[in-house]
Amino acid sequence: MTKSTFVVLSTLFAIILFSCSEKETTSAPTSPIQELQFEVYDSIRVDLLEPVTILDYHPSKDLYLMKNTREGRVFLVNGEGEILEKHELGGEGPNQIQQFFEGRFYGDTGYVFKELSMEMPYHFFDADFNKTKITKGTVKEMMMLSINSNKQSFAVYEEVGKYKIVGEEPNSFSIADIDLETIGADFYNKVNSGFILDLDQDSIYYLNVYPDDWTFKKEQKWIGATHPSLSFNPTTKTLASLPQMGNQLGIYKLEGNTAVYQSAVELNHPDRDEYEVALDLNGLVYPGFNDIKAFGPYQILTFFTPMPEDIFNGFRAKSEEYFRDPEFREALSKYRKPRYIIVKGDQQIGILNELPVAGVVNFGLPDGTLLIKAADGEVERDYNLFYKVRLVEE
Repeated sequence: MTKSTFVVLSTLFAIILFSCSEKETTSAPTSPIQELQFEVYDSIRVDLLEPVTILDYHPSKDLYLMKNTREGRVFLVNGEGEILEKHELGGEGPNQIQQFFEGRFYGDTGYVFKELSMEMPYHFFDADFNKTKITKGTVKEMMMLSINSNKQSFAVYEEVGKYKIVGEEPNSFSIADIDLETIGADFYNKVNSGFILDLDQDSIYYLNVYPDDWTFKKEQKWIGATHPSLSFNPTTKTLASLPQMGNQLGIYKLEGNTAVYQSAVELNHPDRDEYEVALDLNGLVYPGFNDIKAFGPYQILTFFTPMPEDIFNGFRAKSEEYFRDPEFREALSKYRKPRYIIVKGDQQIGILNELPVAGVVNFGLPDGTLLIKAADGEVERDYNLFYKVRLVEE
């Protein structure tokens, strides 16, 4: 090799190294609390007067499963917003469910819906919406119930050609087995508030989803049940667990019918600084997390800014039914604002203080799209509008 050839190759090698180093530097977040930008790039209009919410999306069919928010009607809607099918699933007939709010596609030709009852079983339907199966319920003893029309508490995933369900179950224990008066922080070690439903075995496997590095489990400090919200990424088979209180997001890998803890993501947002967690703390005066959704390689975590404690206590002092006071509702609107933290993999990459359009985060798509259900306007619409938004990456 000649000296000139060696110089050329050395220079080329240095350029390659510099380019790779520069790319890694610019792609890494400058700060976990940097304000990220999202943009609207499309929308879906569904011509229905009744309000509907998106339950699931089938990528290979470009098909949405939607449901009206109060009754039991479900709709199949294509990517253009055209209603292809409507089914009256709510009721007491052989192919109906008395009450439900959540549902998913089940494989290529089926559907599964979670019954809202004291047992919480799952109902399976074929392509023609004929009921094929009802599972056992996941509830051991009903103690709490939370309904959010924009949140899904379970997901369907495929493993070795078979389908399973993974989800949240805060009622996964019995008071006869767990004495809440004496157990204290050992609750976080013993209570399994996640589950895998193995349909092939017709068995339920409960999961402990309080992250090992979550402050209150690690320090064994009892602050109440504060059940985690879960989200599932079917591509990576990872489960994310987000306790309502605290500053850690747990990452798990699903292996068979177990969830193997991987790591924790430290969470930060200026609007959550200086708030301390205490037992019996009212959720309105603490910026607790209330939802997490996967969208492509990202997770969006939602919390609300708190109402000042002195103002909240003032309403409580006036009346036991303070929540009916119009001034209290005005105060909620004034102080309780949604805020968002964005996580990618095992790292917080930034925050979002306001959506690019008025509305609520309804659903995340595998391609990295977030679907925002448009807020009600001053004039009543005779259609439902969903904005497609995505992260602007430099």
